[in-house]
Amino acid sequence: MQRGMKVLLLFLVLLVWGVQAAPAQPQFVAPWGQQNLAPQWAPVPQVPGVSYVPNLAYDLFRYANQYYLYQEGLWRQGGSLNGPWVGIQNPPPVFYNVGPTYFKNPPGWAKGKKTGWGGQPMPPGQMKKFGGEGHIPPGQMKKYGP
Repeated sequence: MQRGMKVLLLFLVLLVWGVQAAPAQPQFVAPWGQQNLAPQWAPVPQVPGVSYVPNLAYDLFRYANQYYLYQEGLWRQGGSLNGPWVGIQNPPPVFYNVGPTYFKNPPGWAKGKKTGWGGQPMPPGQMKKFGGEGHIPPGQMKKYGP
């Protein structure tokens, strides 16, 4: 009986010690904090069902009863404005139709294709570097080729 009590006591000590040693998971807090936010939602005309907030300094969207925040190259999704927010790899596919004018800091895919090289296969600085004749070195063919 006494041995059973020792084992039980040891088990309880290890259990309590293990719970205290467990690291806490960092919780993402929205940039506006825990204040009651009252955004003025506006629809994104080309993308039915998606709304954005033009009066805030954040890329905040609403779609299908969920909230989406794009910040520093990362997407987060939340069930309410005050969270909890979880990181997601990609937003729903409809977001790829949202133009750059609806973002404060648009993601790369929303910025569009670069133009203005004057029909040349590379930017002017690269043309000058490689002789200015449009000749592309073999190692650059894949990068700038058709």
